[in-house]
Amino acid sequence: MRFVLRVFVIVLAAALLLAGWDFSRFVARADRAVSPDPPIEAEAVASLTGASDARIISAVQLADSLDLPLLISGVNVDATPADIARVAKVDVGQIDCCVTLGKAAASTEGNGDEVADWARRNKVERIIVVTSEYHMERALFELKRAMPEGHFFPHAVMTTKVRPSDWYRDTSTAKTLIEEWIKYRLAGLRTAALTPEKT
Repeated sequence: MRFVLRVFVIVLAAALLLAGWDFSRFVARADRAVSPDPPIEAEAVASLTGASDARIISAVQLADSLDLPLLISGVNVDATPADIARVAKVDVGQIDCCVTLGKAAASTEGNGDEVADWARRNKVERIIVVTSEYHMERALFELKRAMPEGHFFPHAVMTTKVRPSDWYRDTSTAKTLIEEWIKYRLAGLRTAALTPEKT
């Protein structure tokens, strides 16, 4: 009995160490995403909506500065171009002319499918992705799953109260990062389970 208990404790400790190491790497990647590289040559911009309007504001500004079409994925079904213009503090004509409001997605997985469908219909493959820093890794994962031929360039917006590397200083940031890390890993497990084995 003692041997079994000892083995259980060792396995549990190893699992916790592995989880801690994996989480720390996830946080480091989210922290690096706070300072995105200058946008490189791209054909479009896609923004994934969320709790913060900063994603939409940043995406509209970026698409306008680069003169690129923009998809805002996961928009509320009742939202209008005027609503988006109000959030982004721009003229509604700027939204009407160059922004597509995607209303089919209700999850990050749905965002991936919606962006892929829009990109293929518009024959674009090089896409700048705008979302929160903590959400970027899962967003890219779902986009690549839905559109393997696509090239996605992260442009993260900081929406947590403190930088991801300082997560332990703020309870809400810690909660957000832990929840997102779990969702990211579950997305990987889901995809692995649904992917048929190659023979």
